[in-house]
Amino acid sequence: MKQPQARPARRYPAEDSLWIKLLFLCGVASSVVYAATDILASMRWEGYDWTARMVSDLLAVSAPTRSFIVAPMLAYNALILAFGIGVWLSRKNRAQGATAVLLIVYAIASVIGLLVFPLDYSASGSGATMHMVATFTLIVLMFAFIVSAAVGGGTTFRIYSALTVAIIIGGAILAGMQVPRIEAGLPTPGLGVFERLNIYSMLLWVVVFAFTLWPRGHRTVDAAV
Repeated sequence: MKQPQARPARRYPAEDSLWIKLLFLCGVASSVVYAATDILASMRWEGYDWTARMVSDLLAVSAPTRSFIVAPMLAYNALILAFGIGVWLSRKNRAQGATAVLLIVYAIASVIGLLVFPLDYSASGSGATMHMVATFTLIVLMFAFIVSAAVGGGTTFRIYSALTVAIIIGGAILAGMQVPRIEAGLPTPGLGVFERLNIYSMLLWVVVFAFTLWPRGHRTVDAAV
């Protein structure tokens, strides 16, 4: 039986590598934009305790910081979208291709959550439920693109990704323990710290992932992938 011939590999010339690098830098910039926005918005809201309140509170419909935070958060998601495109164009295996798709879907879902299903403390019924669904969807997508990237990466990056997932899970458990206090309208000491532990772990992971993919001269990619 005749064996199928291997398809020729794709090579990225220097000029293409420049565009790939710019798209990867969008991933780095996305984390910087998110962190800066969180810090600046927290400072603008007098009386806001970042250690006890969620980032979602800054985005809430009634929050005094919503008008300030929407534009940079849209920029954050645009940068994540660009990063996902960069991952797709430079993919070396199916896992990285899946990671690219998940990053793009994450960016789109995040925009929908921000504009269509924001946190609204006056909402009830389906309105409140849809915000929870949007938030849960983002968490699932976040775990999915981290795991997918780990599968397509090297051993060291897999270990780092596993540690990131463990930190995020730990932060989520600690934050989840505050839910009864949230429902009872009681103070939630540490909630903001636990939630930011999740978020900033993911932001750092994106930066590390971008640099693990950084082009070095000509890159060869299997055209069959």
